[in-house]
Amino acid sequence: MTTTRRPQWWVAGAATLLLCAACAGGAQEVRSAGSSSTSPTASASGGAHDHMASEDPAGPTDVRLRMEQVLGHHAVLMIRLMRGPVDNEPTFVAAAQGALDRNTDELVDAVGHAYGSDAGTQFRSLWEEHVRLLHEYSEAVADQDQAGMDKAMSALDAYADRYGQLIATATGGKLSADAVAAGVAEHIHHMIRATDAYAAGDFRGAFRFQREAYAAMFSTAKSLAGAAVTRANGELPVAFDSPVENLRSGLGQLLGEHVELAFDATRAIVAGQPAAEAAAQALNENTQDILTAMQGAVGDKASAAFGRVWAAHINALVAFSVGVADDDDQAQAAARAGLDDFPGKLSALLAPLSQGNVAAQTVVAALREHDQQLLQQVTAYAAKDYGTSHDLAYAGYDHMFAIATTLADVLGGQAGGTAPRGGADTGGGGAARR
Repeated sequence: MTTTRRPQWWVAGAATLLLCAACAGGAQEVRSAGSSSTSPTASASGGAHDHMASEDPAGPTDVRLRMEQVLGHHAVLMIRLMRGPVDNEPTFVAAAQGALDRNTDELVDAVGHAYGSDAGTQFRSLWEEHVRLLHEYSEAVADQDQAGMDKAMSALDAYADRYGQLIATATGGKLSADAVAAGVAEHIHHMIRATDAYAAGDFRGAFRFQREAYAAMFSTAKSLAGAAVTRANGELPVAFDSPVENLRSGLGQLLGEHVELAFDATRAIVAGQPAAEAAAQALNENTQDILTAMQGAVGDKASAAFGRVWAAHINALVAFSVGVADDDDQAQAAARAGLDDFPGKLSALLAPLSQGNVAAQTVVAALREHDQQLLQQVTAYAAKDYGTSHDLAYAGYDHMFAIATTLADVLGGQAGGTAPRGGADTGGGGAARR
């Protein structure tokens, strides 16, 4: 985008910053040597769905997991669209809008599946309104147009009450209009705060609000899905909130956020954006959350080993981005070699954990595709092919939820008290008015 290239010493330092995230797990440097380099040519279709999680919702837990996936994605895509006008890159904005439109279609399908097609149609009308108003707010921020910002905020405040009434009606009163309105107001103000912070150059704050916004959507999704599947006696199906489903949900939340923050960090590095360090720090924090989750699921020794492997794969991804930024083919090849080393190491860790229930190689193959999607999207982004970069990123996000489902099966019943539970409440306080 239209930003100043950072000096090489800073860009190279990003890899070190990311690697430090897993030092508590005993992270080591990436090995440059390994099996033959893999060029970033994998399909963007998210092919792991063919042999992993089903895309066809079949029960109450599927309603929950699908709602969490698409609402979480919305939060990140909306923030990314709102940053576009601030960065003054119309081509990026167009690609970001296309990705958000696709997500809206998926949200409408999820709501329609849960509450009926009429509810889905009404939902689309209101949802698209808040997307439009948030985009208008970001354009006013970019233009330093306070009147435009105030106008958009006033419309968004009124929108929250109407949205609350729609959801209350769709759920037959299982969710109150006031509670839903407060929830969507919190979401809106997460978006506003993230955009304001980004425009002011407070990139740490911008990514903090992004993380809060993303996590909050999982709680919202769980409530929305729960109201759809609650039985006549007021009870949820037993499986809806079971330990296994909470593990699957929690892993999906963490891994989905991992890939989105990896997109943010690697893109910022190749573009030389001043937000790169803050994006890397946010990715650090997500990595720490993943390591904590693994510790709760498999114990200290296995989680420490996982931390070393996970840190190495992140480090290689960032090193590749540095190579792209510097137009250094040798550095890119060395990073790809490091990524080639990743699947075998992870397989050695996962095989004994699965106890023969799931082929660990299934997860390994999917994570190999994950890395290739990251490499491809950053290469496309560096070439300003924002449409392709967004398509690859979209597939990469969906891919992580398939991986989470199978990884939860690999871990099986080993989850302990600190394993991820899904839909964590971050207490972001986003409902506070500007």
